[in-house]
Amino acid sequence: LKLPDNYFVFYYPILKLKKAPIELDIILILPTEVVCIVVLEGKNSDAFIGSGERFWLKKSGKDEKKILNPTINLNRMESILGQIFQQQNVELPIKKVILSRNGYIDYPGNSFNTEFVDTRKFPEWFLSLKSSHSPMKHMQFKAAQAILDLVQTTSYSRSSWDIGNEETNE
Repeated sequence: LKLPDNYFVFYYPILKLKKAPIELDIILILPTEVVCIVVLEGKNSDAFIGSGERFWLKKSGKDEKKILNPTINLNRMESILGQIFQQQNVELPIKKVILSRNGYIDYPGNSFNTEFVDTRKFPEWFLSLKSSHSPMKHMQFKAAQAILDLVQTTSYSRSSWDIGNEETNE
């Protein structure tokens, strides 16, 4: 699965907001929009039965399991990014996607501003993402920088690794 080079991908970033770390799901920053994605993973052909309630139902064969409603995370992401973008004067629309590459999503309600992409729609949806030929735009860089400014970084000094490698190479 390969995306164009003109996209920024934030894979479960942890942002520091008001001194508290907040983990988000996947964020794609395209030249013309931002896409927030919550992934529902499971076995092939699992079914995710949605509702407006706090929990959804995940059916895997005869097994059933409650999972947290993914729209809760999605709406939280949209709200956080909306506030960040407003503070930084970033003007890009935010789209929301609930994605299950190998399963089925059954959502009987009305999904305000949320796209459901399951195994039936995934190839077409991903192809449309890959076929974007728009060049990178200033607002896209501004959006990425606004997020990067708040990202919590966890890093380690490589000097201790390099010393360990030199000893094993002698």
